[in-house]
Amino acid sequence: MSATAGSFSETTVLREAEELLAVDPRLGVPVPAFRGRSLPNLAAGLAQVFCPRGADPPPLPALTAELDPLGGRTPEGPVVVFLVDGLGWSAMRGSAARTPDGAAAHWAGRARPLTSVFPTTTTVALTSLSTGASPGQHGVVGHRVYLPRFNSVVEVLRMSPLGVNGMDTLVGPDWSPSLVSGIPSIFRRGVPAVAVSRDRYEGSGFTRLLYDGASFVAYATASDFALALHSILDRPDPPPLVFAYWDDLDVGQHIRGPLPELVDLEVDRVNALLRFVAEHLEPGRARRTRLIITADHGQVPMAPDRQLVADQDTELLSQLARPPSGDRRATFFTARPGQLGSLRANLEARRAPGSHLLEMSAALDRGLFGPPPYHPEIRERLGDLLLLTPSPGGVSYTAPGSRPRGHPMRGAHGGLEPDELLVPMISGTIDEVAFRPSRPVHLHGGVAGDR
Repeated sequence: MSATAGSFSETTVLREAEELLAVDPRLGVPVPAFRGRSLPNLAAGLAQVFCPRGADPPPLPALTAELDPLGGRTPEGPVVVFLVDGLGWSAMRGSAARTPDGAAAHWAGRARPLTSVFPTTTTVALTSLSTGASPGQHGVVGHRVYLPRFNSVVEVLRMSPLGVNGMDTLVGPDWSPSLVSGIPSIFRRGVPAVAVSRDRYEGSGFTRLLYDGASFVAYATASDFALALHSILDRPDPPPLVFAYWDDLDVGQHIRGPLPELVDLEVDRVNALLRFVAEHLEPGRARRTRLIITADHGQVPMAPDRQLVADQDTELLSQLARPPSGDRRATFFTARPGQLGSLRANLEARRAPGSHLLEMSAALDRGLFGPPPYHPEIRERLGDLLLLTPSPGGVSYTAPGSRPRGHPMRGAHGGLEPDELLVPMISGTIDEVAFRPSRPVHLHGGVAGDR
């Protein structure tokens, strides 16, 4: 892979990745590196830099000193944290190997591996990134989460119970992020920030949870994203922190699977947007703007015919107190009173070779969901048993009344396989990170303003 200024040796990054994937001897799976080498540690470090003096810090520590992209110091310009949904560490490095003269190889020279959180899914990881907390602390422990106050398994992204097709049906006049998450966002702690995300997410319950306390700028298309980000950074007094979110890679991988050519195409596309922003900023502003590219998880292949279809298993359903929750690749089961032994035996008989069936209490105690102090409802939200299914398998559950999917899922995430767990952290000034095949003459001119 090509070397760039500020690059890290291949030996260093391979050793770091190997350390992060070390298997916990009691669980048989790796545990996210919440002590200073995981995604929420990045947010905790940003809070230390940008929070007002005297503000309460997030519960997790900052990234370890050798990983901290800001060195613990207030930067001279704005910081953009750009999350590319679904860009796993191995996917980025694979793209770099296939395109040694392209953007992925350029990024790889500036990248260090981090772990995501568990489960490795967007709702959990983004909540951890916005709070500087582990899933066990903030309580958003899956794509689907049992919320005792509503007595329902809720799809957090839609903020609606399973089987209810509408969006945000739980979000009423008295709703607040604290009903779901037990930890305030770093923005609510006083970090001044702007969030940039899809217009279809604007005002949703989950967006309100993530960006509570931040301003929100919506975008509709790729070019609209580049113009919106440029206009924010080009303000006379830009915000100290910008959180930007891009989900096209994740959507494409769910539909087609984690295809190498899809990753290559999307890395080049994202880089082109960042290059536009870098080239249209005033040169001094571009050199002072710090860019950190990271991800919430990677993806692994999924086969629709390799799923344990829980909603069609009458014996299994008879043993469950509520529908399975968590994620299809990291599934939580809660037994009816007196049925735990039967449920455990049933899942043992049905689970795929290479899977892990864990007692939830052991998973929590061994740090799979992070360190204490835990959300007060954590044990209710998690349930009794955790099933981790190897790719391309999983557990599916379609609630009565749900609309059928428009297409089968060919890619998925949520588990602890290396392709899911490790994510890159790429850092430098936006002028350094945005790859140019050849250095063009700097362009600077007026572009469209904010919405």
